[in-house]
Amino acid sequence: MIESTDSHPRRHFLGRAASVLAAFGIGIPSVARADAILVGGVADSEHDAWMKPLKGKHRQMFHATAAGDAAMLMANNFLDAYAGEFAAKPGEVNAVIGIHSGPGGALALAFSDAAWAKYSMGKAASVTDPATKVPAVKNIFAAGGRLGIAESQKRGIVFLICNTAIKLRARGIAAERGETYEAVYADLKGSLLPGMILVPAMVVAINRAQESGFTYLRV
Repeated sequence: MIESTDSHPRRHFLGRAASVLAAFGIGIPSVARADAILVGGVADSEHDAWMKPLKGKHRQMFHATAAGDAAMLMANNFLDAYAGEFAAKPGEVNAVIGIHSGPGGALALAFSDAAWAKYSMGKAASVTDPATKVPAVKNIFAAGGRLGIAESQKRGIVFLICNTAIKLRARGIAAERGETYEAVYADLKGSLLPGMILVPAMVVAINRAQESGFTYLRV
């Protein structure tokens, strides 16, 4: 469960998800009623709010496992090929990128420059800044060029981030730096790039997406 200080955590989460998706021109239907509804064939949950606006015929989840631009490359190619070669209209094709820890340090993709510098994320994820030729001290994938995260979001590509992975990384950082887990976790969660949608566990988000009709590709 995503942590919330709101006395109505479901309402709080849905409001936040709607705001994030609305920022990229994606509407979300009202789900304020308490009874469960269906997303595809899956019983609705507050954690499925990100799926509801994605009603395209062709829906693909790209599972990012490394700190690089491969997931953005494939998601953008997915949109381009459907539009250019299959004459897909806007809204008929949906791309989602799911980020978690992974052996390749994909978790770093989700964080701000400040977090990269503070927690040496470039070094930990073996990411070299092409400009300086040393471990990156800023998120070189956040913006710039057609494969940047910000540019991909403008095309409607949705980014999910695993809360379980953030918690595990926060515990590791806290132990390394002699800080409290609570402080590090709060800092990491507050350092997510704009538009990142927090899900409880990526493995569950992938499962629920597939049950709802998304296809899956590990990148």
